[in-house]
Formats: sequence, structure tokens, C-alpha cells
Amino acid sequence: MKIKLISFFLLLLLSLQSSGKEGMWIPYLLGQLNQSEMEAMGLEITAEDIYSVNQSSLKDAIVHFNEGCTAEIISSQGLLLTNHHCGYSQIQRHSTVEQDYLKDGFWAKSNAEELTNPGLTAAIVKYMEDVTNLVLAEATDKMSPSERERLVRDNIRKLLDERGESSEYDLSIVPFYYGDQYILIAKETFKDVRLVGAPPSSIGKFGADTDNWMWPRHTGDFSVFRIYAGADNKPAEVAEANVPYKPNYHLKVNISGVADNDFSMIFGFPGRTQEYLPSNEMENIIEVYDPARIAIRAKLLKILDRKMRQSDATRIQYASKYAGISNAWKKWIGEIKGIKETNGVERRRQLEEQFLAALNSKPELRQQYSDVLDELKKLYEDRKPVMLERYHYIEIGYYGIEIMRHMLGYRGLVEAYRNEEEEEMKNLATRLANGLDNFYKDYDIDLDRQAMQELLPVYLEAMSEEGLPEQLKELKKMEDEDRREYIDELYEDLIVLEDPVEFREMLMEKPGKAAKKLGKSEAFQLSSAMYGHFLEVLNPRASAMEDKIDHYQREYISAMRKVFPLKRFYPDANSTLRVAYGKVEPYEPRDAVFYDTQTYLDGVIAKYIPGDYEFDLPEKLIDLYENQDYGPYAEDGKMPVCYIASNHTTGGNSGSPALNSRGELVGLNFDRVWEGTMSDINYDISRCRNIMVDIRYVLFIIDKFADSKYLVDEMDIVYNPVVEKDRGMKEANTKF
Repeated sequence: MKIKLISFFLLLLLSLQSSGKEGMWIPYLLGQLNQSEMEAMGLEITAEDIYSVNQSSLKDAIVHFNEGCTAEIISSQGLLLTNHHCGYSQIQRHSTVEQDYLKDGFWAKSNAEELTNPGLTAAIVKYMEDVTNLVLAEATDKMSPSERERLVRDNIRKLLDERGESSEYDLSIVPFYYGDQYILIAKETFKDVRLVGAPPSSIGKFGADTDNWMWPRHTGDFSVFRIYAGADNKPAEVAEANVPYKPNYHLKVNISGVADNDFSMIFGFPGRTQEYLPSNEMENIIEVYDPARIAIRAKLLKILDRKMRQSDATRIQYASKYAGISNAWKKWIGEIKGIKETNGVERRRQLEEQFLAALNSKPELRQQYSDVLDELKKLYEDRKPVMLERYHYIEIGYYGIEIMRHMLGYRGLVEAYRNEEEEEMKNLATRLANGLDNFYKDYDIDLDRQAMQELLPVYLEAMSEEGLPEQLKELKKMEDEDRREYIDELYEDLIVLEDPVEFREMLMEKPGKAAKKLGKSEAFQLSSAMYGHFLEVLNPRASAMEDKIDHYQREYISAMRKVFPLKRFYPDANSTLRVAYGKVEPYEPRDAVFYDTQTYLDGVIAKYIPGDYEFDLPEKLIDLYENQDYGPYAEDGKMPVCYIASNHTTGGNSGSPALNSRGELVGLNFDRVWEGTMSDINYDISRCRNIMVDIRYVLFIIDKFADSKYLVDEMDIVYNPVVEKDRGMKEANTKF
């Protein structure tokens, strides 16, 4: 009886802890798992209104933007809203020193002025279907992890071949719960996505790196695009004849604002989480992996920052690269801080103890799952050394030293030359020559040389001798002064960097000569040695354990779902369409510190530093503030900028619509608070908050700052003055 009582109260505790604010839920299952809870929290629409294959629904307005961010359709003419940082690379590509759209912003005044972006995609999910039984057909418990994986791959390939013949959509089959469930996803992918507008970086990136991941926040992190389609409203390659896409559904835009305790929902494509890691792997992350990656990126950021502050040309060249490097660096710092301050590892250990106690009380499950957690922990410990080496290559050999990554692009050319494949060599050389402008445009040889001088010794120190190529062993043994000289000579003797015009001509006219010179270069040989070691030594070592880890992770989650039947488990994020829901609510990250939910333009002005890289402001925005010229977007005479809620988000949710209880657009998700960046592996309701641009600030910038009210007129604007009045707020101006 005592055991039964303990199990009962444990399950009750877990059920109460699942407040509904944690989780990234599969949208077509909301009706079964979440609707009643969402309604209790304030939702006023149905699960069918959110996701439906039989009628238009919110999902038809949610877009996977360039496979990495989220966007939403906000007009009947395919107008697309996403984050400024999601559109950053497109804005950068259109920018020059003379016409700097990053610095000054860009606003098309008509469809004819919208800028094309070849390669940029916008995908809309048409339907999702559980195909687990088909994928796992003939799978048995007696199969080894590798045998099961081969069977799954074969079944997925056959199923996609069969379905693909009759489908007009792009199909993929994605594993959930580490392969305990498989879902087929059908998408319609548009390839003509044009830039319509972007605020200057002094608005869209206000606060830059200092404010990144921080609250209070005052960033207008948005940009505007438009989807174009063929005359049949279907996806088409970029062409002048294409027309604005007419969506099945577009979001209404509500300018009534938000208040504490309002229901909040995020709909998007979260990238990757690991919410079910055992305690020892969580500890590895914060004690081993994150500190190593932080140290590497800190060195690189210091080099870039110094020159970017001295040169506008370098600032433009490296703006997107710097932002990407800094983003993860600061996130990892917050992740460590958050997990330690909330005792995340210890709480995970307690959950494991509870799991084992509950498992031992169920004889029918104990025999099957008794060793699962121990085996999983052992595998993660065994994998730790090789993972640390892999991270050092990724951070240094791939992301850190640009010329090493660039050299990898010539491997096919050199191989074709050595194999005497003339036609293949010519085709590759032409393709490489045509892509050189993109490399040279955003590359600074002096910066990259400094990066190699700083980072290559760190990489070599991290590599174990076993399996290391001779070239790398020799570099490990070199004295520092000799290695520095070696690096200088590497850059001086590289044909790619000596004369860009001559090198391009050589690729086009004498590809064999170019391939021969490249193959003999020290840079190519070093890049190949580092990549070869990563590919042929480190990856196989990690992969040898990966199938087993996935097997035991799958078994562990399966066991938890059976041991705790009253608790709902959501699958880890994997870049598929998800819904997260919570409340607009403040938080207290530490003693005597309380953060409210809303920021205003007053705070932007308070941070203003004339001429500063991060906190400068356009003169026009200051004028609008001084004149309080806010149009219909103000709240009590103040201009709202950003707000927070307890929605569970991660990378990939950037640009996701923040929706109110009626499914109307009230904000644009763009970040998380620093104290809650741990939410990818350890969600804690006490401090995990997502950050959104208030839609009123977005419209204010478009309308009053950019003088592009025609875009606002294109949207369906909703206003609920009764709701405002009930909140004790003054009714705003409803005149447009």
C-alpha cells in the first residue's frame, strides 16, 4: 500500500507540474491532447481552427522560411512577416557601401520595386499523417539498432517513392521520440520570395549583441517579404511573370495589445531540443561542451569586433557572420547559468530516481526497462571525448577559419582532375568560378589569418593522437613561432587569394591547372586533413554509439510514457510544425529583481547613444517620439515595443506569429530571455520566457516611420476596444 501511495502522489505531482506552458505540440493532435487545457487558459477557437486538412485554418498561414526560420502570411496578396535577423542575409546581399540597406533600411513602394532572392524558399504544410505502422513494419525487439535503422530507411524510401508518384507536394517522413513515431509531412514550397521592406539595423537590430537574449528588450526585429507564384497560384521558379500568391488563409492583425495573464500561442517550426537527456549528459553540456565552444567563439568574436568597429566595409562584410557566431556564444553562456541557478542537473537526477522507483513498482515493465537508464548514461560518458573533438573541428575547422571551409568546396574539382574526368572537372570549375563573387564579397584575408593564428593551436591541442593524420601530428609538435610562420606562408602562397581575377580566369579556361595548383597548396591539404579526420575518424566513432544512444533514448522515453501514464509527453523539436502555448506573464530571475511584461519606446530612447554601433537611432524615429506621433498604435499615449510570455520556444521559432486567444496576430517571436536559454534541455516555468515584437510597433514602423501605409492597408486589421476598456485602459484611436 505504501508503494502504491507513493506512486499515486508522484504521478499527481508530475501531472500538476505539467501546466501546459511547457511543450511544443504536434498541431494535428491538439484536439486529443491539449484543447481542453488551452480553453481553460483562455483559448476561444477550436483545434480544428488551428489545424485542419478539410478547411482553411491557421496552419495555412504559417510558413517555413528558408528552412531555418518561421514566417506568417498577413494578407490576401501573400505578404509575409518574419524577423529582421531571418531576412538579414537577403538584406545584406542587396546592400553595398553606396546603398546600405542594412544601415538605412529598405522599403519597396510598389510590387515592381520588390527585390528577388534566388534560392530563398517559403514552405507551407498541407497535411501531416502518422505512418509509424508502415515505417516500422516487420521491425522486432530482437533487431540490433543498426538492423532496425536499415529497415526503417528502406521502408521510408519505399513509402516516399509510392506516395511521391501521385503527390503534388514535397514529402518527407520525420522521426519523433527518437524513432518511436514517424510522421509524413507534405509541404508546398515556393521559390520566388521577394524582399518588400526592412527597417534599418538601428531598429531591426537595436541593442545588437549587448541586448541579444536579454530582457527588457527594445528591438524592432522584423522584415517583410512577399511570396510570388505562377499564374496557376502554384510554386514557380523566380520569374518576372510571377504574381503575388493568394493563400488559403492569412492572419488577421489585432492592434488591441496584450495584458498580463492573456492567453498566448506560438505557431512555428522550432529547430531542435533535447528535453529527455539523462542528468549526466546535461552535466556534460554545461561543464564540458558549452565551455569549450564559448572559449573558441570568444576568441573569434574579439578579432571580428575590433575591425568591424574600425571599418564600415568590414562591418557590412561580416555583419551576418558576426551575428551568427555571437548568437550561439551568448546562448550557451545563458544555458549554463540557467541550469546551474535552477539546479537543473539535480532536478533531473531526482526525476530519474522517481522514474526508477515507479518502474520498480511495476513488475510487468521492470524486466523490459530495468537497465535502460544505466545503459544510456554509460553511452553518453563513453561518447564524451569524441564529441569534444568533434565540437573543436566544427567550431574551428569549419566555422572559425573561413579559408578552411572554402577549401572544402574544391575537393570535387581536385578529385576529378586526379581521376582524369575532364567533363566533370570543367563543369565543377565553371560552377565554382560563378560562385566566387559571394566568397570575395564577404571575406577579409587579414581577419581570417588572425583567426587561424588564434584558433588552430586550440584545435590541435584538443585532438588526440590516435587516428590523427601525419600533417596534423607534425603541426601539433611545432613550436609556436614556427607554426605562426607556417600560417602566414599558407595565406601568402594560396592561388585563391593572390589574384581573384586571374584565379577565376584559370578556373574557366584552364581548370586542370587550377585544380593541380589547388591540390598542391598547403591550405587545401590542411583543410582536407582536418575534414578527413572529422569525417573518417571522429564521425565513425561517434556514429558507432549514436544508433545505440538513439535506441536507449527511445526506450527511455517509451518507458517513461508507460510508467507515468497521467503525464503528457511532447516530442523534441525537429524543425516540424508545432504549437506552444502559455500566458503573458512577468518573471523574477533572482532575488529582488522583477521583470514586467511590456516595454515601450521610452526605453528605446533611454538607451539611445548617438553614433554607437548598437544603440544609435534614426533621427526620424526620435522626431516621431518627441511629437508622440504614433498613429492608432499607441497605448495610453505610449508606444509599445516588445513583450514576453511563457511560450516554450527555441531556434527556428524566430519569426513565428504570436497569436491571441482568437488566433489573431499580436506579436512576432524573435528571442528568449537569457535566464531561460536552457529551455532547449531544461524548461523551467519560473524563468523561461519568449520575447516578441509587439505587432503595434511593427505597424508603427511600417506606417509612420517608413511611410509605407499601403502595406498596412493590405492587411486585415482587428481592434477590440471593449477588451481594452475592460482592462482599464483608454480607448485608442480607431481611425486609420
